[in-house]
Amino acid sequence: MPHYYFDIKDGHRLVDPSGLNFKNDDDALAKAEVIAIGVSLDKPAVDPERHIAVLNVSREEIFRVPVYSKPAISIK
Repeated sequence: MPHYYFDIKDGHRLVDPSGLNFKNDDDALAKAEVIAIGVSLDKPAVDPERHIAVLNVSREEIFRVPVYSKPAISIK
């Protein structure tokens, strides 16, 4: 199984030290999307630079998933 790393980038880089194994790139990309949602909930400020970098086993970036700010909740 291929090994992937998921670094968080937002002007600084939070490095994933261990990574995870996935069946393929599509599964790794789906995990990055879940991580991006979690990051947006933890740090809801708008930052157009913030993203999850998906790296292959050689630590080369193969995908980039944007982290959007937490959506506003509208109460009517």
